[in-house]
Amino acid sequence: MNEIEAYREFNSILNSLNPYSMDLTLDRINAFCSKIGNPQDGYKSILVGGTNGKGSVCQYLTDCFVSNGYACGTYTSPHLILPNERIKINNRPVDFSTLLDYAKFIKGVNFEGLTYFEFLTVLAFLVFKDFKVDVAILEVGMGGEFDATNVVDPILSVLTSISLDHEEHLGMTIEEITLTKSKIIKRLGVVSKNDDMVLDVVRRSVKAPVYFVDDEYLKRAQEFKVENTVSVDNAAVALLAIDILNEQYGFSLNYDAVKKSFWPGRFEVFSIGSKTVVLDGAHNVAGVSNLKNLLESRGIFNNNSVLVFSSLTTKRWKEALGQVLDGFECICPVGISNKLAVEPYEIEGFLYDKKFNGEIRVFENVSDALNKLLSSKFKNIVIAGSLYLVGESLACHLVE
Repeated sequence: MNEIEAYREFNSILNSLNPYSMDLTLDRINAFCSKIGNPQDGYKSILVGGTNGKGSVCQYLTDCFVSNGYACGTYTSPHLILPNERIKINNRPVDFSTLLDYAKFIKGVNFEGLTYFEFLTVLAFLVFKDFKVDVAILEVGMGGEFDATNVVDPILSVLTSISLDHEEHLGMTIEEITLTKSKIIKRLGVVSKNDDMVLDVVRRSVKAPVYFVDDEYLKRAQEFKVENTVSVDNAAVALLAIDILNEQYGFSLNYDAVKKSFWPGRFEVFSIGSKTVVLDGAHNVAGVSNLKNLLESRGIFNNNSVLVFSSLTTKRWKEALGQVLDGFECICPVGISNKLAVEPYEIEGFLYDKKFNGEIRVFENVSDALNKLLSSKFKNIVIAGSLYLVGESLACHLVE
């Protein structure tokens, strides 16, 4: 079986799973892991949770381990184009033929009705055990306390910035969301710069030792000049985590690889002809606020710019989009293939309701939008609002 055939069969298995049958306990995944010998206990794990910046921090840590000679597994979500992006060994996606073998094994066991995310999480545990990784970097999918990744006993847990997102599942206040996310900290914790209320909740609720990013680490990250970073805070928490791993567990890690880390689709800036194109996965209010700041710092905001936008119905997309209306001469609502996508004409209606005074152009898909905009008058094209939109844009081979 070639890789294309393996991909199709693997994807068919994934698509047959229930993506939303949430179980606000860990009973289901714990039961299955126990049934197959608890593969997640076969190596050291690091959990990375938070609201924004998780993927970037996972990449920083992965690059650091790999460059220092450790075998490192990385599990992140969602994928941008292909599902094997989620499961990597030493920065290389595991091939679909291998993933299909593991998927068939999981299906062959009475797999407790695992969801899409739980299924992939178990699959990653098995791959990392069999490939004998020294350490696995695991990105928390959503929340923390009852996230499928939280069945591991991590040597270190990292919390990035925390803000409102997934309120229907995690709580309606920052305090509630922080409490849920902080439950991944079991042995040691490292926490990024955050609002005081977030830090207070962590201090009150977490019994394990916790280290907080301070001004010294922020300054160190700034001076370190990490390439491609969209947040000094993300770099700072990664540098602190590296120091704690060295001090507490005797790893021989240095910062050098972090300088060149790259996490696609997060303020990814490139040129196509005379156009500057920005891809950013910002999909919540805090993420779009950070995007606005980055666009302003690059002279792109309110400078002959067009925004290609889509979102999921589960996001506070109106509030997010409302923050950037004054920065674009044209906004293009587009359709994406996700079942939960907001209809582009609903976004158009919102723009009319907000009396957006620029041009509004609706497109059925991002490919049609880009074909038009790359030959338009606009100097800057910003694509944001959803990681799924970013993935579909990359699938158009914008970046070679």
